[in-house]
Amino acid sequence: MLHILTSMRKILYFIFVSIFSLSVYGQSITITAPNGNEFWQAGKTPSITWDSSGLSSNIDLEYSLDNGNSWISIATVPNTNESYEWTIPNTASLQSLVRATSNTTVDTSNNVFEISQDTSSCTIVVLGSSTSLGTGADPIENSWVNLYHTAIFQKNTKLNVINLSTPGYTTYHILPTGTTIPNGVNVTIDEDKNITKALSHNPTAIIINMPSNDTNNGYTVNAQLENYDVLNTSASNNSTPVPVWIATPQPRNSFDASENQIQTDVRDALITTYLDKSIDFWDGIADVNGNIIESVHAGDGIHVNNIGHEILFNRVLNKNIAETTCLSGSLSIEEVSTNYVNGLKIHPNPAKDHVNIDFTSEFSGELNIELYDILGRKLLENNANFSVGINSVNLILNQNNSLSSKFIFGTLTFTTDNKIVQKSVKLVLN
Repeated sequence: MLHILTSMRKILYFIFVSIFSLSVYGQSITITAPNGNEFWQAGKTPSITWDSSGLSSNIDLEYSLDNGNSWISIATVPNTNESYEWTIPNTASLQSLVRATSNTTVDTSNNVFEISQDTSSCTIVVLGSSTSLGTGADPIENSWVNLYHTAIFQKNTKLNVINLSTPGYTTYHILPTGTTIPNGVNVTIDEDKNITKALSHNPTAIIINMPSNDTNNGYTVNAQLENYDVLNTSASNNSTPVPVWIATPQPRNSFDASENQIQTDVRDALITTYLDKSIDFWDGIADVNGNIIESVHAGDGIHVNNIGHEILFNRVLNKNIAETTCLSGSLSIEEVSTNYVNGLKIHPNPAKDHVNIDFTSEFSGELNIELYDILGRKLLENNANFSVGINSVNLILNQNNSLSSKFIFGTLTFTTDNKIVQKSVKLVLN
């Protein structure tokens, strides 16, 4: 009898330990944002996000402004939630962290992020038709434009996307205000949704996504390419030049062989003409016959589903448009002045641990070099003297692995007794 009771006690103890293990040790929470190097501005509302499982208690959210030495409460949310829209406090810090706690289960941001009182913004405008408006995505938050907006805003709250897309639109609808439409084209330029309107938002970049309406309306390859050239030229000639990224056409199941040929001819020409500023929306979306691949097909013969929208989103994200166009302060990839400095060459670029700055000068003086990350934070400053004639300055990069950004932006300031000349540069680290 005693043996039976002892065995029962062991069984009950095993059950207790198992239940306890499932209820405590089976719990997990992992913060996914902010998780290091974000730039979040006071008053903006990015989302704290996390993955969790098995939680039995509510989640307490807190933030630190001093790298975890002290904590301030944000909110308490149900254990079933995995995001919280946080209004960023008006206290600047380069040493910010977020912590989530449920009972004894805790996780903290892997690295610090910045809370800033900076109020500047960078706007990217999207021009397009129904795909960029979100048709085929369910819910609409899964559309490529919304996914893109969320992704870049979560990393840097300066970034904003304005979507001027309208179903059924073609390249003719978005031409600059005042452009003459050719005879036989029954289109009126929409002055609220065209390139002129886009430029009025003072964007840092414009993305154009016209999948198939042009070809469906019978517009030739040359007509489409001429319109893209007009759009790109309009942005380039703006008082502040704006770079344009152009997505290739996408497949449409109803097209015959000749229409498919137009689509692929436009695709090839856009890639050849605009190079890194073209975005491939064909590969992985179209099959060998020019139809929409079944796994990404929304079912209407025209649009892609959530899987397809995610492919398009990643194609845009991988272009690093936000990183290369949203610069802080006076930084720009445009030349400010040449004056007495000539033959300026910076190499190698992409760079690893150093770059050489070669130039000739009519005077002697001092060169000040400042490098910044994509958020405008100063990473490096150096000074070097230069003389009349040919000069070469060697700049050591990434000392102690301090440069973590892939894209580095900088200003070169040449100072002599006579004048000051500035040149802005962009470096890619590999």
